[in-house]
Amino acid sequence: MNNRNKKASGENSVAAIRREYIESMERQEKKKRAMKIRLYRRLALFAIAFVLVMGSLIFTLINQKKTLAIKEQKKIELTQKLSDAQDQQEELKIQISKLNDDNYIAKLARKELFLSEKGEIIFSIPENTEKDEKNGKSKE
Repeated sequence: MNNRNKKASGENSVAAIRREYIESMERQEKKKRAMKIRLYRRLALFAIAFVLVMGSLIFTLINQKKTLAIKEQKKIELTQKLSDAQDQQEELKIQISKLNDDNYIAKLARKELFLSEKGEIIFSIPENTEKDEKNGKSKE
């Protein structure tokens, strides 16, 4: 019987060792699974953060491009207005210089106001219109 007890206790110790080994392996597997799950969660969190940051950067870029296009359009319009104002200023400077000339003022007064010097007679001839020109050509 002693042999049987020894055999039985030997089997129990082997079974106990195997059971401990299996439990330790199961614990290691659980740790590995838990680490994988944590890794996937961290990766998912970083991916979400990356997508949010990239989305906000792209959104900002698009808004800045729209704003830039609007400002470029305004710049073109204002440049055109500036060019027109400079042209008008040049015309006004020329007109001022002409108005400072006495001969030009006398010529303008004769033309517009029909003023004359002593001994002059002014004849007003109407300007030809396109209709008069067509009639004149057809009569000839």
